[in-house]
Amino acid sequence: MRTSLLLLFISVYFVDFSQSRHYIGQPAEGGIIYYLYQDSLGKEHGLVVSLKNLTREAEWGPKDKEVENCTSTWDGQSNTQAILMATRDTTKAAGLCDKYSSQGYDDWYLPAIYELQAMNTHLFTLEKALDAIKGADEIEMNLYWSSTQSNAASAWFYSFYESKATNYYDKTSKTLVRAVRSF
Repeated sequence: MRTSLLLLFISVYFVDFSQSRHYIGQPAEGGIIYYLYQDSLGKEHGLVVSLKNLTREAEWGPKDKEVENCTSTWDGQSNTQAILMATRDTTKAAGLCDKYSSQGYDDWYLPAIYELQAMNTHLFTLEKALDAIKGADEIEMNLYWSSTQSNAASAWFYSFYESKATNYYDKTSKTLVRAVRSF
């Protein structure tokens, strides 16, 4: 048992990224790649952020409406689908991301809170890449909605100014929205 756990740890720790086709900060997949990982079979996956803010002032959704299956901290795609199924509102943060299309990719969603946190981890590289693309928007030192619901009254947002997640505004507060997609 102990040997199996040690081998599992070693195989997880020594993931071979030499076979990666992508890199963090690469313009690809409709935006900029900001996170990469390999699954247990060695297949590469990643997260891509849109080149633009979709809006500066969007609400998350209706205040005091509990959205079922919308608390994932890492799966913004499933959260976005849960929000859309519950609200059917394409004018709020999740709907704006779902409608977004860039460079032939139309599978964008409102990121979960840890997906925004991962963006912050690589913010220097991400900002350099965005700055090199004419017409791209920087990630503002401001608040961005996540798709992660906190409770019936509020949802999590990420403060790039403070580098932290928080939930002190209600769902009808207006803040920035940025779409992501995964591959």
